[in-house]
Amino acid sequence: MAVTTSNKYGKITVSDEAVAMCAYHAASECYGVAELVSKGFRKSITSFFGKNKHAVGIRVKTLDNKIFIEIWACLKEGVQPDAVTESLRSVVSYSVESFTGMRVIDVKVNVVGTKE
Repeated sequence: MAVTTSNKYGKITVSDEAVAMCAYHAASECYGVAELVSKGFRKSITSFFGKNKHAVGIRVKTLDNKIFIEIWACLKEGVQPDAVTESLRSVVSYSVESFTGMRVIDVKVNVVGTKE
């Protein structure tokens, strides 16, 4: 699916893949995030071979031009997980809303583990 908006210049459609790439870049630059990881083995194999490697650890669902994002992240050791996940939610939400002009309803963060 994709999100769509119209204005006086025409119709704009943003694909879920583009939203996922935007979320990936915002999340990977967030303080305390060591890396974004795939949800399962099958996803990690496809990302290893280069398919969708710029959106690893991100799942985007759109419904009625509303965006729902789920993130799987490995955090750096020694950081406050609650603070990092809250920061991750707000940074990704702001970045995607700025990019698409659409409303992000929910950003769910799954902490998979920690890494040095």
